[in-house]
Amino acid sequence: MTRAPRPPALRYRPARRTDVETLADLGYRAYRVASLEKRREFYTDHPRFTIRDVRVGELDGQIVASLVLYPLTAFVRGQRVGALGIGSVAVSPEHRRRGIAETLMKLALREMRQNGDALSMLYAFRGSYYRKLGYGVIEYVHQLAVSPGNLPASDEGRFVRRLMIPDRPAVQALYDRVAAQGHFSLARKPEWWMQRLWNYASDWVVYEGRRRGQIEGYLCYDVDHSNGPFKLQISLLEFAAATPEAAKGLTGYLHSLSDQVAEIHSALPADHTWLQTLRTAQNLRPGLEISVYADTAGVAAGGLLRFTDVKLGLERFPVSTSARGEIVLEVEDSVLPANARAYRVSAREGRLTVGFESARAGRKRLPRLRVPMDALGPIVAGTLSPRRAAEAGIVEAIAGADEIVDGWFRARPAFLYQLNGF
Repeated sequence: MTRAPRPPALRYRPARRTDVETLADLGYRAYRVASLEKRREFYTDHPRFTIRDVRVGELDGQIVASLVLYPLTAFVRGQRVGALGIGSVAVSPEHRRRGIAETLMKLALREMRQNGDALSMLYAFRGSYYRKLGYGVIEYVHQLAVSPGNLPASDEGRFVRRLMIPDRPAVQALYDRVAAQGHFSLARKPEWWMQRLWNYASDWVVYEGRRRGQIEGYLCYDVDHSNGPFKLQISLLEFAAATPEAAKGLTGYLHSLSDQVAEIHSALPADHTWLQTLRTAQNLRPGLEISVYADTAGVAAGGLLRFTDVKLGLERFPVSTSARGEIVLEVEDSVLPANARAYRVSAREGRLTVGFESARAGRKRLPRLRVPMDALGPIVAGTLSPRRAAEAGIVEAIAGADEIVDGWFRARPAFLYQLNGF
């Protein structure tokens, strides 16, 4: 019988300022996407983290791996919920395929749990790698390529104008307003706006509406002119509208570019509103078409979510104000065994009360839901229906627990926004 290889004896610790040069060199060799100078600036002048948020892994006194713990705030049902993002996971090329990244991730997850950080988020380079660590996809988006002429014209487009520097505070406030109306979006600090968005060489336009000075929507996009001035391609980076008039005006603005722009590329929330907006449901870059189905928007996976502390995470997570009922939630978690137990969960007034199942509670035969950790995040985020998950065998439901929980978390699709990537 072949024994599983032992995990490396990795020393895990916070980075120090004296580690910056080593980290910059490690990041440059690991990613090969930026200069050494850019990697150094990444660790010394980032709007979302400081060197205190960086963790390193050492073998024999040498730094061979690192990651960043990003302090994040998510809007969930209009309320702010704290989470830690994990990103910039780097392993030196000569130390790969030894389990170092997995060991580093497990140590980071344990630290998060010990510190009371109940939720972890990341973007995966490969979904299967992070699923085995308990992460599940919560963000699915429609990748769409359309002709501007396929969008409806609108007289509201006359209220769209170029963004000016004095408009910036109003746009930042509008983002918070729109993002909070969604179900799962990331909040932005002023530093993020200033260093990563306003300094980004993109085109910005705003919808001012009939009341002068009242900005109700905006667009941010890049323009590719490599095919000439009359076959431009636009990458729509952000579309935010606080009113129906703003949505119509901004869409009408994009339609007005049809004489010069050949394609608009976008990643959009999977709530189907954009597909209904199109005059003809047609994707210019279709995927595989099956039987009678024509490709209208390819589906892309975005952010992933994991619970590092199930009890704390559920208690902090807002649910539907109409949520009622009580179940036993049985969680499977091989990475953080402290999570692997049965919880007694009840819903009332938009919150969950979470305790641990006792033998006495077990005799009451409460409805029971057994969930692997990589499915818990998608269920709680409203991305995965417990009822459908039970029908597909992803979770196991007893005595109608899936039907009870289905109404707790049902919401608009999670949409973290492209410009929030970490």
